[in-house]
Amino acid sequence: MLSPLTRRNLTLSYGYAACAFFGINTLWVIFLQQQGLSLVEIGLCESVFHLTSFLSEVPSGVIADRFGYRPVLIISRLMAIGHALIMLTAHSLGWLLLAFILQAWAYNLQSGTIEAAQYDSLVNTQATQHYPRVTTILNTTIEVADTLGVVLAGWLMPQHLSVTYWVYLAAALIAILAISGLHVPQRQLTKTHSTQPSLRTILRAAAHLLVTQRRLRLLMIFDALFSARRSSLRVWPSILWRSN
Repeated sequence: MLSPLTRRNLTLSYGYAACAFFGINTLWVIFLQQQGLSLVEIGLCESVFHLTSFLSEVPSGVIADRFGYRPVLIISRLMAIGHALIMLTAHSLGWLLLAFILQAWAYNLQSGTIEAAQYDSLVNTQATQHYPRVTTILNTTIEVADTLGVVLAGWLMPQHLSVTYWVYLAAALIAILAISGLHVPQRQLTKTHSTQPSLRTILRAAAHLLVTQRRLRLLMIFDALFSARRSSLRVWPSILWRSN
């Protein structure tokens, strides 16, 4: 049986996920085309996003462990707000590249952080047996929010795509309000810097795990391929829209 505090934490994390992963800005390729960017410049923006995300994934996890889940999740949405504001006001490639750097950091800072916060909430009340159900609800919430955002963005296309970034900004603000009420488990609060593993130790442990866990390695490869295919299915309609 989950305690009232744990239920509250989980509800807030679901609300945060619904707002943070609301896919309203999915049609960003078409938006940038409307701003006059070429496909080469748009490709550069996406490359900067993925390169930043690749380089920041592990460091962002270390930051979450060192400074706590709630501050990191709030900073993530502040990065998202910065991204939205630049997308709405910028007219140069340099500023747009900065926007995608902020978007990558917004993604990295919340990547895995919500799940870790949920798990620690369950550990705090010795209810980790509920985690499979909790993570199922979380992932379902993310997928539903993402899909609803895409549908709404498609409805606003092509004349009102700028509205999608105002909605994205508003969703980020709501997410901040939701996660501000998260109660950080005492187990995490008592961690000290001396008990935290170094970045080198984390990388070595991750490499060892990938080498020894064949099933996990295959699942990660499948997830990467599936995610890449899903992303391409979203980008190609935008390219075809431009060519027509």
